[in-house]
Amino acid sequence: MELKDVISLYRRWIWLLIAGTLLGLASGFFASKMQTPIYEASAKVLVTRSRQQGGTDVLSISDQQLVLTYLQLLKTRPILNEVESRLSTKIDADNITVDIVADTQIIQIKVENKGAEQAFAIANSLVQILIEQNETLYAGRYSAYEEGLNSQITQVQKQISTLQGQITQINQANVEEQLNLVTQQTADLQAEISNLEKDIAKFPSILSTVDRARLTEKHNQLDQLRSLLTLYQQIKTNLTYIGKPVQAGSGLDDLKVTSLQSTLNLYQQLYLSLLNNLTAMKLARVQSTPTVSPIEEAVIPKRPIRPVPLLYTALAGLVGLVVAAGAILLIDYLDDTIKSSRKIQHVLGVPVIGEIVETIPNNKVRNFRSADHSTSSLLNAFGILRINVSRLVTEKSLKTILITSPSLGEGKTTIATNLASAFVRSGQKVILIDGDLYHPTLHSRLGLDNQKGLTEILAKNLDWEDVKRDFGGITILTSGAQTSTSAVLLESDGMTKLLDQLEKQFDLIIVDSPPLFVEDSLIMASKVGGILLVVRQGGTITASARAMLDQLNLVGASVLGVALNRVPRADTYYFDGYYHDKQNGKLEEQRKNVVTAQS
Repeated sequence: MELKDVISLYRRWIWLLIAGTLLGLASGFFASKMQTPIYEASAKVLVTRSRQQGGTDVLSISDQQLVLTYLQLLKTRPILNEVESRLSTKIDADNITVDIVADTQIIQIKVENKGAEQAFAIANSLVQILIEQNETLYAGRYSAYEEGLNSQITQVQKQISTLQGQITQINQANVEEQLNLVTQQTADLQAEISNLEKDIAKFPSILSTVDRARLTEKHNQLDQLRSLLTLYQQIKTNLTYIGKPVQAGSGLDDLKVTSLQSTLNLYQQLYLSLLNNLTAMKLARVQSTPTVSPIEEAVIPKRPIRPVPLLYTALAGLVGLVVAAGAILLIDYLDDTIKSSRKIQHVLGVPVIGEIVETIPNNKVRNFRSADHSTSSLLNAFGILRINVSRLVTEKSLKTILITSPSLGEGKTTIATNLASAFVRSGQKVILIDGDLYHPTLHSRLGLDNQKGLTEILAKNLDWEDVKRDFGGITILTSGAQTSTSAVLLESDGMTKLLDQLEKQFDLIIVDSPPLFVEDSLIMASKVGGILLVVRQGGTITASARAMLDQLNLVGASVLGVALNRVPRADTYYFDGYYHDKQNGKLEEQRKNVVTAQS
């Protein structure tokens, strides 16, 4: 099918395209109105981190991996549960979308909800809880170590205060108490060092990125604890020395004061070391903890993201149009009727010698005399058909043509009558015979009585001159009384003799016969000079037309051509407008001699 055929097809079915589009538009509009509005709130956070000195990073992963980690963290159940708890609402994880803004470390959080304020609250709560969870997650890794350092600092502060008091007033009991405390602290440090060494020994030989970071952290803690142990051991040595008995003398107190002062200095060094370790630990925690910073808070959405009535309506209208167009193509594909003159020539191999335009639908003229609704385009169409038929009958030297059709309702009687009228207008002498003895319609179409006709001529040997009728210059032979022996009558010598007589009296004999599936039609086809086959566009089934044509070929009938009936009025307005400008007198006279083309 060529493009122009598709365009022509859609022109014929334009009403279905419009109906499909309107139905789609209406469906889309009402569907959008029936849907529950969904609102969307959006917030953005920036994920960054500091770089540690020396190139050692607690989390040895790329920035992109870090952002992806937080991307997954946002939709974990603990965070969602916390949001549900704070807002006292149920949250569907499928309504939350988290994405990375391209080529950045920015995470965009989108929350969909039936309520605008609810979507706004959930989006901002997710950001707030993510920040809190981030602090809690990384602070827990250093909390135990920080608590130990703070405890040691407190104890050293007490010991420094005690030593400062002892320097003022030397007391053996106080020295022993200090010695016991230092001994206990030394033992605790040794136990802690031993545990760290065991933990370090448990690490496998092949380390992952995370294990390598944890091992580095434990080695740093072990070095700090060993440094503290060295200081505590020196303090213990000094206190032990102070507590030993020495020779009596006035220098005894001076010696103790000197030793206590030395021990105080060691405690002060220990205090400074502990403070440095605490500061380094806090710095390490800050450097290894990523920063989650809100850069764009969610706002209450003013309008829903869906449905969008205009978009839904337009899309539904487009879908309706596409469905209608597809349905038209499917109908056309499944439709085996003859749709164009080109298909007739391709399938039947018979030329189209006339195309009769489709008449006004509400024109149901049954009487030839009242056929004043016929249009100038019909006059032109039958004029062209008359010219082509005249040329063919002249070339083939024949005077008798049979007008028939593959099936009922093709419009053969109408075409036969108007073709006869066209020949009469051209000045020729024409006789029109109703050869349908089963279901005659010509007399009723012309408003004539049917008491005597072809049946009486053949069965009762009446002279055709006695039964003929005249109508508008056309000599008419009606069918006469209905008979069950029509095939016998038509096949008789009487029919042959009648046609011979009429050929001597008239320039052209037109026989309106039954459809081709009736036996009478094939009998008459063998007796006439040529056949004019009437086909209704969009109504005649291709297979039926081909089968009937094969039957005509079998009886040796000569098919002059095809008259295509009910052609759309696409190109007839030129003639309508042209004839409309003429004087009405002559035009009306011509129109009275034309029968509207219908079945």
